[in-house]
Amino acid sequence: MKRTFSLILAGLMLLTLMAGCGSSEESSAPSSEASPSGETSGTAQGTPKDTIIWAQSGDINSFDFHVGKQPLTFDVTCNMFDCLIKWDADGKVVPALAESWEFLDEDTIQFKLRQDVTFHDGTPMTAADVKYTYDRARDHTIVKNNFSWLESTEIVDDYTVNINTLGPFSPVLNALTNPLAGIMPKHIMEENENAMAEHPIGTGPYKFVEWKQGEYVKMEAYEDYWGGAPKTKNLIMQVIPEASQRTILLETGAIDVAYDVLPVDVSKLEENPETKIMHAPSYKTLYFSVNSNSSNPALANPKVRQALEMAIDKTGIADAILYGYAVPTGSNIAPGVFGFDPDLPTDRYDVEGAKKLLEEAGYADGFDLKIWTATNQDYQETCVAIQEMLRQIGVNATIEVMDNQVMIDRMVGGEDYDLSCSMWYNLQGDADYVLFSNNAPDSASNFANYNNPEVMDLIMEARKQTDEADRAATYQKVVEILEEDRPQIPLFAYENIVGLGAGVEGFQLSPITAYRYENVVVYE
Repeated sequence: MKRTFSLILAGLMLLTLMAGCGSSEESSAPSSEASPSGETSGTAQGTPKDTIIWAQSGDINSFDFHVGKQPLTFDVTCNMFDCLIKWDADGKVVPALAESWEFLDEDTIQFKLRQDVTFHDGTPMTAADVKYTYDRARDHTIVKNNFSWLESTEIVDDYTVNINTLGPFSPVLNALTNPLAGIMPKHIMEENENAMAEHPIGTGPYKFVEWKQGEYVKMEAYEDYWGGAPKTKNLIMQVIPEASQRTILLETGAIDVAYDVLPVDVSKLEENPETKIMHAPSYKTLYFSVNSNSSNPALANPKVRQALEMAIDKTGIADAILYGYAVPTGSNIAPGVFGFDPDLPTDRYDVEGAKKLLEEAGYADGFDLKIWTATNQDYQETCVAIQEMLRQIGVNATIEVMDNQVMIDRMVGGEDYDLSCSMWYNLQGDADYVLFSNNAPDSASNFANYNNPEVMDLIMEARKQTDEADRAATYQKVVEILEEDRPQIPLFAYENIVGLGAGVEGFQLSPITAYRYENVVVYE
């Protein structure tokens, strides 16, 4: 069937009008290939600056990343806190705060900690800090779904810990690279539970200096960092909500790095000798959550939910709005993530088929629908295009735009909504991370309020499977059920697009956008 490019363009014109009105045993996660490479080369000449400024679309919501569980938060905190282990540039799990590890049995891993690590207040980091952090994360209302595999953490001695999982958990090493698994200081947190929110102190390459809410975060190099003093003394995160404004600031040299560059701006920055672009496939997917608790009776019918997906021309949107820097996806498991099925249909666009499903469901005349979305420009443009596509099958959709954290708070708080447009960041490069978090009944990230015991049984079975082929096959069964139930409507797998000043060297992309700066230099 002919693609609806004209409908997309009509939607974009409408959005423009709206905007004018003010609206040692290694594990691996597949690496992402940047263009031309995953790291800037060391070819710049000149004097190194003492400050690097990057701009992102919004502010953090708490330095306590067990509370501020959002990418905008860990984009900052990943420079102040370290995990026991980390991914290297090739996607391999390598030592960080832990210098080695071994599996004592199928559900116990022993970590030997570095003995030269100090927190930013000079206090040595020990096994007690690891136990305190993981106990807190396991029991914390907001992040406990991310640590649902963790049974306990035992102190063997000051620099040795055993991590016990609830039975075998195959992606455990990848899970421990998650920025949410950064180590916090027990001696400070026990005196003040809110200490990290008020004045974060970690073991990372940069230490906290100042936060002016809604404007910036300032950090300074920690000279006693166990990995060696950072190459640049000062680091500033600047809040610039408008992507086009971030591009302008990069072009004028007011900032050194711009996150989430709009695809439409890429060619302009590539052609400018004072700027450059890095991009690579990410583990991010854009999707709709379909609220099973919605007061809208139409959404209770799986045929209606399937029809909504069939009405969406994903390929057309990816080309016209995202300029090819995203690809349609049939699930929230992005390409490169373990469990991704390359044979899964990604674009089910079929207007007549969608109309037929609505007729079978008793909604031949259509119905009204509410869509919530965050303020990101590409999210809004996508939703406006989809609004027009849904109109073609008789579905009248209205769009409400709000701050992303506000939207999450409203969904978690139980407010009535129909569809929400969100980005999912897979922080461990494994299907378990998205399938469990999006579908477990007690998960704070289950925005669809979905509850299917068969799905959960399969997810828990996959956790115990050590054979990768068996585990991938189990994930495939889960995805097949989700295709029928459609609690989420997957849209696209995104590329990360970062704009850099010409003098930036040493910047390395990350598939989860947790960009670190200890090895980055900006030459004037």
